[in-house]
Amino acid sequence: MARKLIVACGSGVATSTTIAEKIKTRFEDDGINYPVEAVDYKSILSELPQASIYVYIAMPEQEVLDEADRLGVDVFPGVPFLTGMGVDSVYDQIVESTNK
Repeated sequence: MARKLIVACGSGVATSTTIAEKIKTRFEDDGINYPVEAVDYKSILSELPQASIYVYIAMPEQEVLDEADRLGVDVFPGVPFLTGMGVDSVYDQIVESTNK
């Protein structure tokens, strides 16, 4: 499995890029060397095989969750990175996932 975190939103530009940059900054601050990339949701099924962590904005369709599970991709909510509510808990889980 590839070692990469992907953040997906509708266009792969605005929201996903914002969250990806926040995660990248926290990784850098914590000395974590892990690729982070923003992608568009329309291509999520083709992106999942190249990822090990998937951060979503809107709850993904069940087909996407099932494929992530089949591939062993860990899935986390991205909204806490926008709101600040619960962000430390989600971030800690993501960091744990980078150590797998």
